[in-house]
Amino acid sequence: MPTMEKIKPLYIPKSKKWKGLTAFCYKCKSNVTEICKKSGKHISLCKNGQNHVYKVYVYVKGEKNQRKTKSLETRDINEAIKQAIEFENEIKGQIKAEKKVEKKQTLTNELKNQPVFLVNAMAKYISWLNNEGVPAHRVKERSKDYIRDIKNAFIEFSHCLKENKFKLPTVTIDDINDDMVGLLFEQMEKSGMANRTFNKKIGYYTSFIEWFKEQYNYQGRNYFETVSRKIVIQNPEAISQKEYEALLLQITPENGVNTNEKVARKNLYRPWLKDGIRLALETGRRREEIINLKWNNINENDGIEYIKVEDYKVNHIQKRVTEQEKKYIYIPVTETLNELLYELEYEKFKGSDRYILAPEINIQRYRFMSDSLSRGFTHFYDQLNTGRKLTFKSLRKAYITKLEIFMGSGNTKAITGHSDDQVIERNYIDQKEMAKAAKNFAVFPQKNEKNSTLIEIRNRHKTQAKEKDFER
Repeated sequence: MPTMEKIKPLYIPKSKKWKGLTAFCYKCKSNVTEICKKSGKHISLCKNGQNHVYKVYVYVKGEKNQRKTKSLETRDINEAIKQAIEFENEIKGQIKAEKKVEKKQTLTNELKNQPVFLVNAMAKYISWLNNEGVPAHRVKERSKDYIRDIKNAFIEFSHCLKENKFKLPTVTIDDINDDMVGLLFEQMEKSGMANRTFNKKIGYYTSFIEWFKEQYNYQGRNYFETVSRKIVIQNPEAISQKEYEALLLQITPENGVNTNEKVARKNLYRPWLKDGIRLALETGRRREEIINLKWNNINENDGIEYIKVEDYKVNHIQKRVTEQEKKYIYIPVTETLNELLYELEYEKFKGSDRYILAPEINIQRYRFMSDSLSRGFTHFYDQLNTGRKLTFKSLRKAYITKLEIFMGSGNTKAITGHSDDQVIERNYIDQKEMAKAAKNFAVFPQKNEKNSTLIEIRNRHKTQAKEKDFER
């Protein structure tokens, strides 16, 4: 009969030592060392190699005398080390997950057993919005302005409670009810805030309670949901040609001094402000896009020039990061836009990576220039005393309104980049300008037009009759 091949004993040399990994003998019921405990001879002479296995021990921190053990099937030391590492990571992952569940359960129990103070919940919500302690898949980039608006809304709610004799530090989430929301509602009504602002703030409070319900398994009612949102009437106003031309003439260093006593006295004039306003009107783009326009954004196709502009708003909202994902708008270089570009030295800087507007500003362009464009426009426009309150956005509205008239309804979004005609009509089309454009429209021709048409027809018949007589 053939003899069975002897299985070599397992032994981990010093060079291969790994924390938690050992060789174990089921015959001796002990860890294998250099000297066999049964024979007293060197382990290499042990006849019980078939009873040897590699074992991994992982000790759990914080749990007295607690350890996890696993016997490995491999007899290769290198593979054993690899499996030991994997087992240790697996145990650590399990412990971490268990602690998360335990922590959440603890928070849930705390919520059941004791009240959560409103000010603490608000603070935790702001931390969440700043992505502090948020799981990677739920991280969401939010603007500083957005988070600041929510903070301000919380401050207003807190002031309302104080004014109505509530002891703010002791107010809990459970204390929020219809009466409390009613007090806040009355305060917001008295403030005279715009309907859009009202709806935004109620939305902030509603989202806050919904977040709290999700995070802490809170079963209470969201009373802010019962507040009816107000109707927001859109009335887009575009700047007229007369106002636009007067505005450009008004932009001078002398007129730039801010005389508002509530604001520190300073000059709002900027050498590039006028060019920025002209670029906004001729392209119809937003401030951020105008600020970041570069000469190499101008492209040509079949002799027709256009400007390739990144749609920063859409890309930010939809988290389009890579070049393949980003959305771009293509702005036609019209005759008047071409004139402006040449005034800004297009011929000299064509194709370069140089900013078109104020290239000398390299640090914090958006933060500095965006504010200057907005405040500068308002400051100089108010000096015209038109009786209207227009903002920088009226330039974009003027562009889109005129484009709608030129292109026809339904075609404008091909240039503006909007996906919905209703968004354009609701937010950008100045209906008064549309009415002006239809000034010469008539359902039926005027009397003099009909007469001239009849005269033309009669003359044509007379001419044809004479030609026939001549032929005879």
